[in-house]
Amino acid sequence: MIATSLNLPDFKYPFLRFVGLIDARSWRARAAQIRQVISGNVYAEEYLKEDNELCFALDELTDIWDRSGRFPLTLRRKRHLFFAMAFIVQTVSLIDTISEKEGRQLASRIAGAIKNKPEDIRALQLELATATHFLLSGCNVSFPDATGSERFDLLVKGMGELDVEVECKFITRDKGRKVHRRDLHEFHQMVMPHVDAFLMKSASNVILEIIVPDRFPTSLADKRYLSERVRIALLGESVVSNEDIAEIKIRDYLLDDIGVSMADKEKLRELVDKITGTVNKNILIRENKHGRKIILVVRSNQGDTVPESIYETLSEASKKQLTGKRPALLVARLHSIGVDGLVRLASRQDEQISMPDTLQIIATKLLKQKHREHLVSVCFMSESEIGPRDAGKTPSHGAIYHFKNETSSFWGEGYNFNFSPIV
Repeated sequence: MIATSLNLPDFKYPFLRFVGLIDARSWRARAAQIRQVISGNVYAEEYLKEDNELCFALDELTDIWDRSGRFPLTLRRKRHLFFAMAFIVQTVSLIDTISEKEGRQLASRIAGAIKNKPEDIRALQLELATATHFLLSGCNVSFPDATGSERFDLLVKGMGELDVEVECKFITRDKGRKVHRRDLHEFHQMVMPHVDAFLMKSASNVILEIIVPDRFPTSLADKRYLSERVRIALLGESVVSNEDIAEIKIRDYLLDDIGVSMADKEKLRELVDKITGTVNKNILIRENKHGRKIILVVRSNQGDTVPESIYETLSEASKKQLTGKRPALLVARLHSIGVDGLVRLASRQDEQISMPDTLQIIATKLLKQKHREHLVSVCFMSESEIGPRDAGKTPSHGAIYHFKNETSSFWGEGYNFNFSPIV
């Protein structure tokens, strides 16, 4: 059984075991590599640190241990360290529940994910968080995918008359989007010298809008070509609209005349959305010494396909990873959607967000098709957060937007899965 709690003064024991199983060099080398990339491209810092949060937390914990040989109680207040410690403890306890060979395979998978595929780490964190919920509900949980006996992630016993298959999917922020963050930040690094040169002489506020026909370029050569076309456009030297690569629009806009403070990011985004006729697109703001700004907006002429991509991911999992012989639950975690964000989605308090109806449509489409009779529930999980201390303990918590298929022939008492109403 995996661990569901941690006594911080005893954390050194699973930590040292984890170091022995995974090898600290895997996260040490990765963290150093990312810092080097960031030093050469400041625009990539936010997304690289976010995507590799666990790697940096492991690196920090290793520094703390090497420096002092202990882990202070204050570490539980830091979210990234709190969940890194939870991951370490649960991973070690999981390895103890499977065979030696399977343990080596899992350790190898984790080391490889730290080096190359941080989304795999987040997927495993989701599996562990889901397993923790069922263990705390008094169920027995096994990991058939880790042992190679099945393709789904968890088998839960004790929630109803039949065992329940659980498949977990981590949905990345770029899923179904035409402009991916990595591509965008690489482009920012190339184009900013041209933008800054223009801004030095600018006497007005300017919006620079770059519209690609479909997917934003992924190759470095195409990004360099687009950057050069932006340079030419900013100089006004020639006609630069080339719909094969992108359309470039430059316009003056009197931001100050309509009372929008550049410090008010939310109002500013609303303004940019109004000007460009878009919603929540990628923006970057630069300012010169005279207070004049340039707002860089990058978007696609084609709409994002986020809902379709989420549906396809979950549909594929239902078809290829669940057996169809037992009741089944699909769990999807939405990248960077916290507890409050998911509650707003479910309660429709935020009219700017179109996801509530979208999630309902996705779940309904999955649950109502006859060939998915085994699928008794679909739920969307928020990112985990640290809760308030209670009776000397620091808990974690999250939110679940839960959809049920009570008409399924597999449905039975207990398949609410102890999920509390979100609103």
